[in-house]
Amino acid sequence: MEWIALLISLISLAVAALAWWRAGGQRDLDQVRAKQKELTDTLLFLLEDAYEQSRLSLRQTAEGLQQLKSEAIDEVAQQLHRATQQLAALEQHLEEGLKTARTSALVTAHRVEVELRRRVRRIEARGSLLFAKAAAVLAIRHTRAGELPRAEKRLDEATALLALARETMRADHAYDEQFDLLKRTLAEAINAVRAQAQDIRQHIERVLAETDKLVGALESDEHAAANNQPSTHTTGERKAS
Repeated sequence: MEWIALLISLISLAVAALAWWRAGGQRDLDQVRAKQKELTDTLLFLLEDAYEQSRLSLRQTAEGLQQLKSEAIDEVAQQLHRATQQLAALEQHLEEGLKTARTSALVTAHRVEVELRRRVRRIEARGSLLFAKAAAVLAIRHTRAGELPRAEKRLDEATALLALARETMRADHAYDEQFDLLKRTLAEAINAVRAQAQDIRQHIERVLAETDKLVGALESDEHAAANNQPSTHTTGERKAS
């Protein structure tokens, strides 16, 4: 969808060029206006399709959060509640954004859609991270019971869920360092389980702590975005190496 901005910019250029090339005559002007309307309608259709995809993503995320809630894992309950509330509010923002897209300038409408889509991807990733945290919580329980193979399996699940969260935000690099740290922490915990180290629980607790930091950052930034406040992170541009 990023190429929409380029198309929007090209509309004015194309219209101006055609008017200059074929200047003189109401018929030519009508053709120019018809072409402009055709392009505008196409771009609006693409924007509406993007909003529909975001709505579907939120719906699937809501279903996942409801499933996690049914598992009754106390350690994620409060974060789960806040994610559910913010998701519901974001759904309303999507509806408002779509209405705005139909009445505002295309450049403005596109900018609004891009920002809302970023927020949808971030809350979708939060859902995966909460599932990852739940898996780590269960890993600690298995460790206490001396069930190390089951603990390792849960940590493997958490690793896969972390990868899913990062893939969901693949175009958003604002949290890269936190994702990298959490990935390393998970790998260290898995190695500790495999080596039957004495400090397995401490390693998994560090996984929980780093997951909480990342989830908390995403949660705070969504709160800021919903209230038109500046984010503590960048908008997701890749850092220069």
